Amino acid sequence: MFREIEIENWKRKSTFEFFLNFENPFFNLTAPLDVTNLHQFCKTHQLSFSLASLFYSIQTVNQIPEFRLRLVGEKLIEYKKIHATQTILNEDETFSFCYFELMENVFEFDKAGKKSIEKYKQLKTFDVEADRLDLIYYSTIPWVAFTGYKNATRLDFSRTVPRIVSGKLFEENGKMKLPHSVEGHHSMMDGIHVGKYFNQLQEKLDNLF
Repeated sequence: MFREIEIENWKRKSTFEFFLNFENPFFNLTAPLDVTNLHQFCKTHQLSFSLASLFYSIQTVNQIPEFRLRLVGEKLIEYKKIHATQTILNEDETFSFCYFELMENVFEFDKAGKKSIEKYKQLKTFDVEADRLDLIYYSTIPWVAFTGYKNATRLDFSRTVPRIVSGKLFEENGKMKLPHSVEGHHSMMDGIHVGKYFNQLQEKLDNLF
């Protein structure tokens, strides 16, 4: 389900048009999340940390309209709900993609997510929901506590799906931190919207107990 945005009456019309034909219209913000509460929450409830962090991220992007905007041809649309694909590591150290549907709560998501990982590890494919735009593209780099990240991408201004990447957990001043990178198309969103994402996600993680 989606609705079409009337660009002529959209408050971001000028910004949309300004960045639309840039050779590289994508921008990236990277910052550490404090996941101390989430880490303990997952231990307490025997949940996958990776799946729980993915769930709260998807839940947050669904609350920010700019993360649900996509360009389809010359039309700008806003999806009602967004789901996810994410990289998964195969036993031979290659990777493939896995589809995760947003659930009502983290416990349902954990259960469904584990089944999804098993399914897509068998399929071992990049062709996962490839015809859909109601997604966020997620990746994980759990070996590096990175401070910046650049996605591989086709420099095509019509590719408007945001990309979110998480890194290696690390401890700092008694807190568990998770590197987190968000890439967006500047015609669809600005720094303020990525800032809202980081702040709202952090608030969720701070109030799990």
